Amino acid sequence: MEKKIFTIPKPSKCENYIYFSYWNPKKWRYQRFKKHLSKKVPPKERRAELQGMLNFWTTELRNGYNPFKILSEKAEKHSYYYINVAVNETCVRRSEFLRAKTRQTYTSKIAIFKEWITSKRMDKTLIVDFTKEDGEEFLKYLQAERNIGATTRNAYLLTLRTLFKTMKENGILQENVWNKIPKIAESRLGKLPLKASMKQRLKNYFIENDPEMWLFVQLQYYCFIRPGELRLLTVGAINLDDATILIDAKISKNKKSEYVIIPPPLLQYFNEIEIWRYKHDHFLFSLDGVPGKETYSKDVFNRRHKAVTRKFGYNDRYSLYSWKHTGACDAIRAGVKIKELQIQLRHADLQTTDIYLRSIGIKDLDDLRDKFPTL
Repeated sequence: MEKKIFTIPKPSKCENYIYFSYWNPKKWRYQRFKKHLSKKVPPKERRAELQGMLNFWTTELRNGYNPFKILSEKAEKHSYYYINVAVNETCVRRSEFLRAKTRQTYTSKIAIFKEWITSKRMDKTLIVDFTKEDGEEFLKYLQAERNIGATTRNAYLLTLRTLFKTMKENGILQENVWNKIPKIAESRLGKLPLKASMKQRLKNYFIENDPEMWLFVQLQYYCFIRPGELRLLTVGAINLDDATILIDAKISKNKKSEYVIIPPPLLQYFNEIEIWRYKHDHFLFSLDGVPGKETYSKDVFNRRHKAVTRKFGYNDRYSLYSWKHTGACDAIRAGVKIKELQIQLRHADLQTTDIYLRSIGIKDLDDLRDKFPTL
């Protein structure tokens, strides 16, 4: 009996793509192929579109479609692609199937890779001539020139592996050089709460030299608002009468609208800087140094804070995020109830808060479990 060279296309369980297998004579096994449904297709039309794809590819296969022949023809054609051209086309193709936040991170990393390619005058290098050694040089550049850590370096490696894998699947490449480059060891130690002496020294420095940063760290310390949320916070979210701040779902990490309280020291500071004088739709942190129309780009405050901590000789584990951890530690030690802290942290449940506090060094929460009265 003659061996079947392909399987009939089927829909995936998530209904985001169809798949079929085709016999690879070089590897002597079946190889799976996927055809993705565009995210631009409206939800109501996706099932019908998927059925149309199934019919189309079933017909194509029965009419002699051979993916390996197509890949071979593409490889011959695209091997003359310059690297930036191949990267651009593949990045656009992949981005279509990524979530918005993932897409932003993905394209940001690829943009930095392309900048490096141009700086090395490799933009006229053929994609097939890009080597493992070139890849290693780029990763060394990231660590030496952009001061990234092992975790971020490995994230770039994974992104580029995925990008070149797509090129290989599309016949642009025969080999993925990034697969030959190993990950490096990562430190899983998190950010640390600030010591009292550090907290006081940084506070004095920011009050005198960077009042905007002083407000930024106060909002993390008292209200536990994440840096990414603070960057998009508007003046109108601050209610001085009720002493609350609305973290809108549009800027919130968990996509939920929730309120946090403004403790008295921060409320007093808001009144001192007369925050009520500014327009409600203005960003609290803007390029003007005061509330304004245009907010900062990502990581600006992280970089500013790191410049100061490094100037003082502090370990990089004491970061901008350390102010949030410091506030949580100080609140617990001052007697704030765990439930109130959970609400201010915007955690889903007490267990999440317990795990979080333990991760930053607070271990004395056993009473929460051991001293509950019997029902």
